[in-house]
Amino acid sequence: MAERIAIASVVATVAFWAYTQTLLPGVDLGDTGGFQAAVLWPEVSARQAYPLYYTLARPFVLSTSPDNPARALNLFSAIWAAVAVGLISFLAMSISNSRSAGVAAGVLLAFSYTFWSQALIAEVYSLHLALIGTCLVALYAYAKRPDTPRLLLFLAVYAASFGNHLGMILLLVPFALFLIQVHPAPANLFRPRLVFATAAIVFAGALEYAPNLMAVWGSFNAPDTWTSRLGAFWFDVTKQDWRETMVLGVAPERAGDRLAMWSFDARQQFGIVGLILAVVGVAGLWRTSRPWAVLALTAYGTTTAFALTYNVGDSHVFFLPGHYMAAFCAGAGVAFLVQTSGRLGSGRPEHSATRRGLRSLLPGVVVVAALAYTGWRGWSTWPAVDRHDDRRGEELIARLALGLDDSNALLVSDVNWQVENVLLYMGRYLRRDLTWVRVGDVLSHWPFLVQDNHRLGRDVVLNGAAAADVMTAYGPEFPVIQDAAVPTLPEAFAAVPRGMPYVLCVLTPPRESQLDPEALSEALSGLMNGSVPPRVPSAYELFAGVSGEAPQTYRASNRPFTERFRVIDEMFTVRMDSWLPFDTFRRAGFGHVLRGRQHVLTIERGVSLIWFGRDAEPSRPYYAANVFAAEPRYRVPVATLQLAQRAEERARVAPATMARWREP
Repeated sequence: MAERIAIASVVATVAFWAYTQTLLPGVDLGDTGGFQAAVLWPEVSARQAYPLYYTLARPFVLSTSPDNPARALNLFSAIWAAVAVGLISFLAMSISNSRSAGVAAGVLLAFSYTFWSQALIAEVYSLHLALIGTCLVALYAYAKRPDTPRLLLFLAVYAASFGNHLGMILLLVPFALFLIQVHPAPANLFRPRLVFATAAIVFAGALEYAPNLMAVWGSFNAPDTWTSRLGAFWFDVTKQDWRETMVLGVAPERAGDRLAMWSFDARQQFGIVGLILAVVGVAGLWRTSRPWAVLALTAYGTTTAFALTYNVGDSHVFFLPGHYMAAFCAGAGVAFLVQTSGRLGSGRPEHSATRRGLRSLLPGVVVVAALAYTGWRGWSTWPAVDRHDDRRGEELIARLALGLDDSNALLVSDVNWQVENVLLYMGRYLRRDLTWVRVGDVLSHWPFLVQDNHRLGRDVVLNGAAAADVMTAYGPEFPVIQDAAVPTLPEAFAAVPRGMPYVLCVLTPPRESQLDPEALSEALSGLMNGSVPPRVPSAYELFAGVSGEAPQTYRASNRPFTERFRVIDEMFTVRMDSWLPFDTFRRAGFGHVLRGRQHVLTIERGVSLIWFGRDAEPSRPYYAANVFAAEPRYRVPVATLQLAQRAEERARVAPATMARWREP
């Protein structure tokens, strides 16, 4: 036992070191920004339906970095990801009785693409897998000695884990089947005393949501009846308004494409060799530990089936529990191959000593090959997931709020929900001098808002979408002037210095963004001096070469790909690490551009462009038709209205003055 714990701890430590080296340093878009903004905020919302996550994260953030909750919460995820790795390593060793199985399972999981990308940001999934691992270890302890205290311990961990992610419900059947198989008298699981204890544990676990319930109950606009309040609580906690349209929401005619996405995702995590090891591991477990084989198969099947039919924009993260089980099975596969090769290596007595000696090396060869493969997976994945210098979220808001503070301006926004979470975090922690409101909250009393702010000497500044909303509602009544322009697509491409290398990726833009095909064609023509290759309408397009010349590399595809090429003796790798059109947002980007092992560009949907100057340093990324694209800014300035008011006063005064001048 001590040896297994020590090895699992070493594997977890290696994983944690890798995560800290590639950790996102600050705030990110989407739910990540929402978690980072809410973790220390005193208000509780029923929509924050992760009470265990916040309960564990809040003291950690307060004790480590209360002034920078974003980085602290990212580190919190890295810690739990390492715990999840250590637990699966320990479990694989314990079940397979093989050290190499534990190392292989832990390293394969640690360096799998999606899990690694989630370990670097504030999200619930690393804790989710750590809790699954804790449940599995508790089941292992119960299988070794099936007594009531160990069963209740497992039930307590399982019930508490619902406070982090309701997806734990998907493991109810696999866990129940395991308990039935390992219990010496399965009928005893349904004894009244045990059923009562289980109900009490479930009730205690549900109490994690008491603050969320109280937030609904005490709201000023709470429904009148207690049943309606419970309904409102359930509606918000389960996010029923949109989730009910997502579960089993994939149309039957798209099932084939969905299965292709699953195949791509599985290979992205473990590679073909890793998947073969997992299949071998299931076969080995079926022969040696059938309850664990049934648990692994049913857990993988239920969670994967849910992810395949869950019509949400980041369905790839719902494959993570399946990845956990696949890594466990791959470790079991390594153990099975080592044990099988050991039997082959024993040789027959009639074989020569040399032949028996060579065969005795087989187990060692299998172990070395397995460890080499898992290490190579980490080596190849590292530069793609590395986010240690990714501050695009902060830069996006810094550009929007440039020169603004509460003494000179009010920012009125209408931005994508992913960006708004970053704005929320920035306003609470990094830009406390920034005052901002949503245009939807103030549009009904817009004239009074403008008047009050101008009375304070503050301009009203709007982003492009908010300005459009105001002009639609009020027309020319409020003089809106452009405060900051953004270059058009042709102008941006023309800024690439002639003779310098570039990499350009064009992906299908998100629904809410517009990419003008004529502007793109004009921009491409200018960048390539009219030598644009015949384009194939595709979900993914790659152009690379030297500005002012025909591209040296062009590839178009409706499926993700990895392309390696040279431009002026520099080796580049472009990885398309998403599945369009199903992936509508990905925390780590939709793909990556690497120069050697240096990460130089995170590819987003729409247009992503990078080029290199004479000093060989990469430019700042240029984005268009996605959430990172720069947008114009508009202003309703105090000075303009003052001039308008003076002109209006002069218009009123002029007739009276003329009348007095004409009097005899």
